[in-house]
Amino acid sequence: MQSFGPVAPHYDELMKTVPYRMWVGYYMLLLANQDVHPKRVLDVCCGTGAMCDLLTREGMEMTGFDIAPGMIEVARQKAKKAKQTITYHVADATNFKLGEEFDAAFSFFDSLNNITEPAKLQAAIKCIYKHLKPGGSFIFDLNTAYAFEMQLFDQQNLRANARLRYQWTGTYDRETKIIEVDMKFWKDGEEFSELHVQRAYSDEEIRAMLAKAGFVEVRGFNSYTLNPIRARSDRVHYTCIKPG
Repeated sequence: MQSFGPVAPHYDELMKTVPYRMWVGYYMLLLANQDVHPKRVLDVCCGTGAMCDLLTREGMEMTGFDIAPGMIEVARQKAKKAKQTITYHVADATNFKLGEEFDAAFSFFDSLNNITEPAKLQAAIKCIYKHLKPGGSFIFDLNTAYAFEMQLFDQQNLRANARLRYQWTGTYDRETKIIEVDMKFWKDGEEFSELHVQRAYSDEEIRAMLAKAGFVEVRGFNSYTLNPIRARSDRVHYTCIKPG
């Protein structure tokens, strides 16, 4: 089963309850907390471009990339319809080369959890570092092991009047820190499935990877706040800087 393949045309419908404007507000708060005011921003694993759309409206020059061609196609269609100038690429976060540098980069909605091999996540962080200007900001979020243990991926919407019905079941292995989420969808009488796999990373692992890549001023937050990470944080955000 694919990840972000069959679901791509329906992704925005699936995510319509996600408070993207709140996410943008929180991103702006974290940037202000870093005293960084970027103009050109890179969205790593941008999906269908919801954040790029909103940040373009905030006056930023956005570039986004994602490994899933179907998601990028939707993002391009949306930008064209909105008459927005947003550059989108199909690329892999672990080895992308865009040939330019940005004032800031971010990756939201636990995209980096989908990189399940630590060496590949380290490679992705290094690639992001290389694409930032000195003084550039990198901000990202991750699901935690606590989120997986609490079965937060077990979700469903099977209402008869739902346009897109779904049922998700996660299986978590505490030894490997890997969760496999079996996702079944029903749309217009047709059924399709995807298998999403994520890995939980400890705070120590992430800080070591960021330091190895060269980032400084690393801070971790209990998501949507400026409070430190807690034992029961189900989502965490990190901010860091490429030294000038």
